[in-house]
Amino acid sequence: MKNFLSSHGLFLLGFIILVATNIAVLSGVASNRSGEPESQITLTQRELELPYQVHEEDSGLSLKLTWQTLDRPDDYNYQYWRTPAWLNVEKLKKLGFNINTHLNSVGNTTFYKQSIPKEVFIVLENDGEAYEKMLKRAAAALERKENSFKLNPGDKSLSDDFESAKKQLQRKRIEETRLFAIDAGLNPGELKNKYRDKSRFIITKGLIKASYDNDKKKVSGYISRLSVTSIHVPLKYRQVFDSILAQEESKENDFKDPRFEVELAYGSRHEPWILSVKTMR
Repeated sequence: MKNFLSSHGLFLLGFIILVATNIAVLSGVASNRSGEPESQITLTQRELELPYQVHEEDSGLSLKLTWQTLDRPDDYNYQYWRTPAWLNVEKLKKLGFNINTHLNSVGNTTFYKQSIPKEVFIVLENDGEAYEKMLKRAAAALERKENSFKLNPGDKSLSDDFESAKKQLQRKRIEETRLFAIDAGLNPGELKNKYRDKSRFIITKGLIKASYDNDKKKVSGYISRLSVTSIHVPLKYRQVFDSILAQEESKENDFKDPRFEVELAYGSRHEPWILSVKTMR
């Protein structure tokens, strides 16, 4: 009898916790979606990735928000991915990082590796100035590679570099995300006043860390992650994506145009949800 009551009590406790958790989640969702959306933006498959595969027994489906940053021109490589030029020492100080205390420390490299990330509000811009700058950089890189190849047309390495630069520019024009992190702050109201176009800018939460470049002896910041990048697909739109996932893409071209666009809303808690879905081809 005692064991029965013990098991029964544990089951009841677990049930209460489950119900309380669901109530909290639903309450948060309702709160986020109350009132006018903070942003209402249309993104395509370039910014919202489908999963590589979906298991038949899994009834849920989520899209992954993809984004990038515009790095410093001299740091145009994967080593500095998500270390935007604007996230410098001055910006880190405004975001509440105590930089001066550790700049002259012998162990500053270790400190910045172990530094605690800080949650801030991050501004994402879709198909804007940062994306145009990225295209211009890629086009300039292609021109340099082409000129080098023309001066040495028999050089296999230069030929490969030229072809690679052409593909890279094409990929950025057709497939890569146009969503860029362009600013961050502690006060979402100030950011909202600065970036007023709700159809182009998203203000969301994310984590930023301070980093130390031991070779250059300088401090910068990088965006560790956005707080929400997985966007649940409501059941009423599931069939659209199932149809897209079932299609076999042609192998004729290296790059594919996006197959869908999604209208997203961001609410008072700076979290997204899907308003509508449309196929593009």
